[in-house]
Amino acid sequence: MTAPGVFSGAAHGADYVARRGRTDLENWPDIDLVRRCAERDSTAMQEIVRRYQPKLVRFIGRLLVSPEDTEEAVIDVFVRVWQQAGRFEARSSFSTWLYRIAANVAYDVQHRRKTRPQTLPYISDELLASGVEDVEDTAIHSLERAQQSELLQHALGTLSEGDRLLLVLYYLEELDYEEICEVARCSYPVLKTRLMRARQRLRVALERMNAEVAL
Repeated sequence: MTAPGVFSGAAHGADYVARRGRTDLENWPDIDLVRRCAERDSTAMQEIVRRYQPKLVRFIGRLLVSPEDTEEAVIDVFVRVWQQAGRFEARSSFSTWLYRIAANVAYDVQHRRKTRPQTLPYISDELLASGVEDVEDTAIHSLERAQQSELLQHALGTLSEGDRLLLVLYYLEELDYEEICEVARCSYPVLKTRLMRARQRLRVALERMNAEVAL
């Protein structure tokens, strides 16, 4: 089931928005929009799409391989929001709930399309434990310098789905630890450990790619 008037541009929804005024909808808090979606107000869903589509395209595009998969996933996320709006309990923010749906959809698309990227060889805990502070600092600085670069996108693509999700949420989407724990469904201590190791693996990937470019 799709969201009526959201993707098809139904005339009724457009007329209703015109009568009501776009400015009014823009001032609605997310939670009110979700409640209206639960009551099948398609104009509220249209406002959610307008508000979050650019963020979702950016976020999911960093998790998936192809633009086609990204487009499919973004549509699927909004369909799920429409279908599940009545289940939103406001225990977390709407954006955190949306990120969690988006992460699940991205995984589903990857598995369905069988486009899961090749991962790096296993790096032992002993290697990760050596020079942790230097490794983390280097990884952070490399990520900041290369944030918008094609090299970073390729490096992220070599990591596991879980590592890539954490790095994108923390560094590129700039979510706080509590929000990431909600999206990734893990405790704070587990998140700290997983994020540290993901940074280290990203450093390894960037170093390898830089070495290949230098050849």
